[in-house]
Amino acid sequence: MATPKKKQGKTSDQHGTTQVKGTLAQDYVTVVGASYISLVANIRGQRGNMMNFINQGIRQLKSYPPSTQSYSIQRAFFIFKDEYDPKLLAEVKKIVTERYGAEYREYDSISQLVDFVATRKRRGREIKQMDFFSHGVVGSIELGYELDKRDSYRLRDAQARMFTPDAFAYGAKIYSYACRTGLGINADLKVGENENPHYELSLAQVMADATGAAVWAFPRRSLYDQTYGTDEERATVEKAPAKLEADKAASRAYRKKLSDYQRRLSAYRAAQKDANAQLSNETAPAAPVKTLSERDAALLKQAQGRERYKDTLGYPLDAEGAIHGVRSGNTPDGVPKKLCEYKPAK
Repeated sequence: MATPKKKQGKTSDQHGTTQVKGTLAQDYVTVVGASYISLVANIRGQRGNMMNFINQGIRQLKSYPPSTQSYSIQRAFFIFKDEYDPKLLAEVKKIVTERYGAEYREYDSISQLVDFVATRKRRGREIKQMDFFSHGVVGSIELGYELDKRDSYRLRDAQARMFTPDAFAYGAKIYSYACRTGLGINADLKVGENENPHYELSLAQVMADATGAAVWAFPRRSLYDQTYGTDEERATVEKAPAKLEADKAASRAYRKKLSDYQRRLSAYRAAQKDANAQLSNETAPAAPVKTLSERDAALLKQAQGRERYKDTLGYPLDAEGAIHGVRSGNTPDGVPKKLCEYKPAK
């Protein structure tokens, strides 16, 4: 971790501020795991779940500060490529690099990610934020869950301890959206009242101690079920095309009525030789109120974008990213149902 330069300042008689000036260029890194899809789901073309990690990664990428021309700030998107269609990866690369100005890399081993972290200081860079979107089990982030390469893709304590503080910026944060990264015992359904969850043994705590960064992780399983919106939003999107067409029809009718009114008004004023004359017992038609809100229109546009990619690539890729972020699941019960912070112990 680069040593920051500090300068004391005052905002009032009661409140002081500390201005921290970073010494190295900074990276904001999204790491996307490979995604297992069952044979039945693949045959049926049900590939929405397979795209959860990618679409969440794109959403996260958008939230980072934009990359600068000098590369003092750099967005980065790393994806573990096993089982992803090369045509899909090519389109993801195009979105990531051209639309969001980020560095794009495909990884085929956890050692490649470890090497990236190890080279930060030598290259005059440091990681300000790192986000993982992947499957997970207690003790590991499964970047290749259920796949043939799962052993070489797995991030466990041994790899996490190779993430040294020199690679991470002052105030750096790591987020794991994999299941149970924040739990230290192999609990499945419940952690009993008298049972110690051993947060200090969790992978999240191991990473915090190794990097000196604050790590945020779920002690429960994580849910990607709102990647394409809530149940209510998805139902709204289904009704949105009809509302959009109704709004267009109402707009066309309004424009016709307005044109007719303006034509009659102009003729009347010409006849009266009065530029301010008004038609008796008649006012301009009122513009229609849209039935489709801006929010619902945006959701429809995203859904249509996913459909286009599904038609051309076979996968519902979302160039705008997931609608909502990852949330906590329900199991195991007995531990917090939220992202929890794990601070370095030393």
